[in-house]
Amino acid sequence: PWTLEEDTLLTSYIANNGEGRWNLVAKSSGLKRKGKSCRLRWLNYLKPDIKHGNLTPQEQLLILELHCKWGNRWSKIAQYLPGRTD
Repeated sequence: PWTLEEDTLLTSYIANNGEGRWNLVAKSSGLKRKGKSCRLRWLNYLKPDIKHGNLTPQEQLLILELHCKWGNRWSKIAQYLPGRTD
């Protein structure tokens, strides 16, 4: 599991240097993690505009409608739910 110290290092590094080039982020920030792990931690948990908590009824309805249209193409469906992850 990620520690609070690791979360702080990652958040600080991204605040100063921006997102992207995740392998470089892992090495340059002092984290002993793989780039993919840093990317997933940021995108799924730490990024400020991520919405945590239950889906709203409107979001649930939208997901059902989009699932009928595109099936299990969750990355495509996630594009219509800003702040939610796939």
